[in-house]
Amino acid sequence: MLTSILQASAATLQQQLSVGEVTSVRLVQEFLDQIERHNSNGMRLNAVVSVLDRNLALETANRLDEERKHGKIRSSLHGIPIIIKDCIVTGLELGMPTTIGSHCFAKMRAKGNAQLVNQLIDGGMIILGKGNLTEFCGLKSEDTPIGWSAYKGQTLSAHRLPNVADEKQPTCGGSTSGPAVSIAAGFCPLAIGTETSGSTVYPASCCGLYGMKLAPNSVSTKGVFRLSESFDGVGVLARTPIDLALLAEIIMKKEVLSEMAPYGLTSRRVCSWAELCVGVVPNDWGVAHALEKWRREEVKRAYENVPLVLKSKGAKVKYPLGNLADGSSLSVGADNLGTVAYHEFPGKLKEFLASFEHNPGVESIADVIKWNEEHSIISLPDPYNTQTELIKSRDNDMTEDRHRELCDMLRRTALEKGVGKAMQDNGLDIILAPSDSTLVSYAAWARWPIGTVPLGRLDGVGQPFGLFALAREGREDTLLQFMFLFEETFPSPPGPTFPFE
Repeated sequence: MLTSILQASAATLQQQLSVGEVTSVRLVQEFLDQIERHNSNGMRLNAVVSVLDRNLALETANRLDEERKHGKIRSSLHGIPIIIKDCIVTGLELGMPTTIGSHCFAKMRAKGNAQLVNQLIDGGMIILGKGNLTEFCGLKSEDTPIGWSAYKGQTLSAHRLPNVADEKQPTCGGSTSGPAVSIAAGFCPLAIGTETSGSTVYPASCCGLYGMKLAPNSVSTKGVFRLSESFDGVGVLARTPIDLALLAEIIMKKEVLSEMAPYGLTSRRVCSWAELCVGVVPNDWGVAHALEKWRREEVKRAYENVPLVLKSKGAKVKYPLGNLADGSSLSVGADNLGTVAYHEFPGKLKEFLASFEHNPGVESIADVIKWNEEHSIISLPDPYNTQTELIKSRDNDMTEDRHRELCDMLRRTALEKGVGKAMQDNGLDIILAPSDSTLVSYAAWARWPIGTVPLGRLDGVGQPFGLFALAREGREDTLLQFMFLFEETFPSPPGPTFPFE
């Protein structure tokens, strides 16, 4: 049963729990043992920064098992373990610091859990660990590798192969690297991340998973580290769309959920392709940095097969979807999503610092930069010894008027000339694009939900790849409807093998 537990969906595990085939205590034991085998040992994946104390984890699981015996089921994920990105605050009672991958934050004392952590706990879930990430969610330095943090080191893909050079190994993506790898490696069945522009859906795709960035403001971000007010949202990752739906139902704001899907997100499973109109951009759209990959024969063949299959199943399909500018065009002069985030980040950092007991040495972005300089041996180790993006954010001179003007202008551009216009002109419900593409930039500016679905693996090294799927504002339910149908139509590619040998 070991492999079946480690590679099962949360919904499958919940079914086994409900009929007494397994207990939450058993789940916790198996997942903790797998973390012990391959996080710092074995494959040395470095996916988890900190782990819930085993005794506390087993006590929590036993309590939830007892509740189940007495007919108390808190949610559809009662008794299921989860790993959350280590930029989401956990209280002292859980014994896991919140580091954002930085030594500067590692010793800070949290005042309490982030609101979404309390929602998970109230739903009967077990916070098993905190996932590694690209330090500061990618806003430390241009030379910070994806998935690397000074505090924990480099997250590695669960799809790695023996006797292959590092530069040819599969990537895990980022910045929600650890949570994605944790699912792929059998450390947990579910995970939560965050995203500014691609930070959940990209690693989910790189790890062969389903993932979704929920629209900004659809989930509480109290106690969640964010780069920006304009773009950031919470993400969910899983092996299956039903797991995404169950997890989203727990953390989304009740008023958002009730308006969108009064019968629950899982109700959209009863649907057909005939209900959807899908636009598919060309296979090389928005992937300037990954053209070689998306022009590979096996990738192009898999991609171009999608619209053909969707049509054969009764979907209305617009392919190729033309007249949609690459998402990198969303800029005005030298200003773009990055410079807006630089402007907003100092304020978001101060807001995040308020989640901790007062630390007089670290109260601003300037203090963080100084702290790193004073502790450079651990915070700025060679060769990743710069903090260029933190410095750019500290020194940004964008005025509030310019900031408002840019945000208004580029959001209008995304909606009136970009994805909004494409949706309107073609009557689309979903836009599909390669999973390395700049569709994430449109999602960020439009504040729309975006997801990813697995499509295949590269010949040779086995790097997973997939599709990004964009839905309109407030239409996470439509996005899940697409995912439910996609899973039924396109079997998921095989997962990694070495973590389970």
